[in-house]
Amino acid sequence: PQADSLPLHFVLLGEPTVGGVARDDIRVALGEGVAARYLREKTGRAPWTVLRGGIGVNVPAPEPDSGMMIHVNMRALNADGWIAAGKAIAGESGDASGGAGAGAGDFAQYVMPTLIGGRVGELTIGERRLADVVLGATHLRDTWQANLHSRHASGYVTWAESSGGGQGMGKVTARLASLVIPESSEAEVKNLLESNRGAGATIPALDIVAEQFQLADKRLGRLELQANNVQALAGREWRINRLSLENPDGQLKANGRWLTKDGRSNTSLNFILDIDDAGKLLERLGFPETLRRGKGKMSGDISWSGLPYDLDIPSLSGQIEMNVESGQFLKQDPGAAKLLGVLSLQALPRLLKLDFHDVFSEGLAFDGISANAMIQRGVLRTDNLKMHGVAATILMDGSADIAHETTNLRVVVIPEFNLGTGPLVYGLAVNPIIGIGSYLAQLFLRAPVMKALTYQMHISGPWKSPTITKIDNPPPAPLPARPKAKKE
Repeated sequence: PQADSLPLHFVLLGEPTVGGVARDDIRVALGEGVAARYLREKTGRAPWTVLRGGIGVNVPAPEPDSGMMIHVNMRALNADGWIAAGKAIAGESGDASGGAGAGAGDFAQYVMPTLIGGRVGELTIGERRLADVVLGATHLRDTWQANLHSRHASGYVTWAESSGGGQGMGKVTARLASLVIPESSEAEVKNLLESNRGAGATIPALDIVAEQFQLADKRLGRLELQANNVQALAGREWRINRLSLENPDGQLKANGRWLTKDGRSNTSLNFILDIDDAGKLLERLGFPETLRRGKGKMSGDISWSGLPYDLDIPSLSGQIEMNVESGQFLKQDPGAAKLLGVLSLQALPRLLKLDFHDVFSEGLAFDGISANAMIQRGVLRTDNLKMHGVAATILMDGSADIAHETTNLRVVVIPEFNLGTGPLVYGLAVNPIIGIGSYLAQLFLRAPVMKALTYQMHISGPWKSPTITKIDNPPPAPLPARPKAKKE
């Protein structure tokens, strides 16, 4: 349409041929926004070769000492589209010498840059969008190197393009001061993974270190990620060789894999979480005012059906182990951490009309929590969750359906009455192997008085409003009857 047309200005300045070498100077202007300049030479009947050239968008055409440079100042730029168009011109190899035939003068050398610089309001590259970008990059032998500063990422990035051999989109190496994945981009990342069901066949291998990593509004600390594509017997695999997150509140170390075959995918992860401050770590993850302090470790081996980015609770399976010391559940509503609300037992005094004021008045404090649990299709089961503290020891076994947010637990509360049984109660509580049944049997055998002082209850139903029923301790076994004396 006439409204979209722009004036084109083309100037060709020839220079005298010296020693059989011809040279010229081409200057092109498209409207007021695009300018280009090329210095070329040719020998005899050989095609023209660009010695140096540049394209400027909303800036003057750059004049590099050598190579081809693009300099832009734009509101938005789709680098993926530019690279794809350049490769289509140059041929699949991306090599300027492998594009249009020699007689055609190799048009790729006029558009494929070896240097890129500029400022872009929104840059699309690798199907990701970056905002407020200042970029300087070089391209040599299928490798891009860039210094990048943007709202979402700042640092040094190298992208070695794939030369085939099943390595997907090559390898991205990044050393970043900051990396931010905003909430608005989470759907884009998920769509990118879902569109590549070949388990990373078109996702590059990654070697990323970001000193400050932020996911949506969660500041997670220092990130290290190493992952690559491999061809596995069971299908295509994107292997997570190393995943590390470190911040003042905890350190996560993990490895795993994302495996796909016949359009179906499965993710597995082995992890160790060292906890320096459980309360602050939960707050960092979006669960404020849930726990105060707490130091320890959690480890596990879990898997789920689907993408690495999207934890599928109904298919979640595996095992976890937890040991946390010196913390306190807070009385505030834990919000989304509803299961922790069940574990904190805040409703017990009201529902059971029991005098646990010293135990629960300021939130349940504990010297230690330990548990081993199995997860099968979103249902967590344990037979040895133990919390012990100055005021009471609490034991739990049963299950919690994470997907449907329901629970079915037996809870035992053993208040501390200063009867000299504390060391016995504590010693049994810290035993990581013994289950609740064995615990109570040993406790009542060695300290029969504790039977009358121990409360048992059943917690069932939804996490938001569980049903809590007191369980009466079984009466002591009657003493065997003494035989009657025989009459003579």
